[in-house]
Amino acid sequence: MRVVVFGASGVQGAHQVPILARAGHDVVAVSRSPKPLEIDGQTIEAAAVDFNNPESVCRVLKGADVIFLNLPSTSFNPSEPILAAAEAISRAAKECGVALIVFNTSMPVPVIPQGIKAQDDRREMRRLLRDSGVPVISIQPVVYLDNLLEGWALPPIRDRNTVVYCHKPTLEVSWICHHDVAQLMMAAMQRPELAGRDFPVGGPETVRLEQLAEKLSRAWGRDLDYECQTVPDFCDKISVTMQGRGLETGRIVVQMFKAYTYYNEAEDEPFNIDMGPVLKELPVSLTSIEDWAKRRSPPGW
Repeated sequence: MRVVVFGASGVQGAHQVPILARAGHDVVAVSRSPKPLEIDGQTIEAAAVDFNNPESVCRVLKGADVIFLNLPSTSFNPSEPILAAAEAISRAAKECGVALIVFNTSMPVPVIPQGIKAQDDRREMRRLLRDSGVPVISIQPVVYLDNLLEGWALPPIRDRNTVVYCHKPTLEVSWICHHDVAQLMMAAMQRPELAGRDFPVGGPETVRLEQLAEKLSRAWGRDLDYECQTVPDFCDKISVTMQGRGLETGRIVVQMFKAYTYYNEAEDEPFNIDMGPVLKELPVSLTSIEDWAKRRSPPGW
C-alpha cells in the first residue's frame, strides 16, 4: 500500500517510516523540511506540504491508500494552525480517495472532557477527520518510554542516576515506546473494518515509578534512584525552563497543572491500560521496558 506519513521527521513519525518500509509498503515521508532518506537500501520518497494550499496537500496524497497522521502538540504550540492542518488533510484525503486515516493522538484522550486543552484539541482534530467522511482509526498512547531520554526527564537520569517523573508513588503506568505505537498503527492499517474505533494503548507492563527504575537499572547496568515529583514542583520547574523562550508560560503551566493532576488522581486511571483486548484486534509483539532500555541508553553515558 502507498502510505503517507505526516510528521515523518518527528520522533514518532521517524519510527513509523522504517516499519512501513520494511514491511514492503510504498512510503511518502512528509515533514516541514524533508531530507533524502534511505532504509535498508530503499530510497524513501520525501515531501513537504503547505497546509494553506489545498493543491499542495492533494499533490502529496495522490494515489495514497492510507495516511499515518502525527501532528504537533498544542501544549506548547498555538492550536489554530494545527487544527487547520488537520482539516486541510481531511479534506484532501476525501478528495483524493484515501481509504483510511490512522491518527496518532500522542496522548490519552478521555471519553469525558477534562478541561485540558491539549486533549480537547486532539478530540477536535479527530472530529474534523471523521466529519470528512474518510474512515479513521485513532491510536491513543499513554506515556512514552522515549520521553525519558529527552527534555526535562533526561538530565537527572544522565547526571544523577535518578528517574524523576511527575507520577505519585502508587501511580500505575503502562509505559510504551514509539516503536510499538508504530507497530500498532500498522496493525490498525490492516484492519480497515475497525474504522470509527478509538484505541487507548500502552506497553506490555504496567509499573510504578519505583519498579520502572529497577527495570532500567538492570537493563543499563547501574543503580538508579527514583523521585516522584509532585505536580506543583513539576510545574514550578517547567515555568523556570520556559523562561526566555517566547512561550505563554502562565497559560501553559495552568494547563500542565490540570493535565498532571488528572493523570495522577483520575479514577479511570488513564495511564493504566489492559492491552489484552487491544492485542486481540491489533496483534503485535510489544517491547518490554528492559528490552527497550537495552537498545537505548541516555545520551552522554
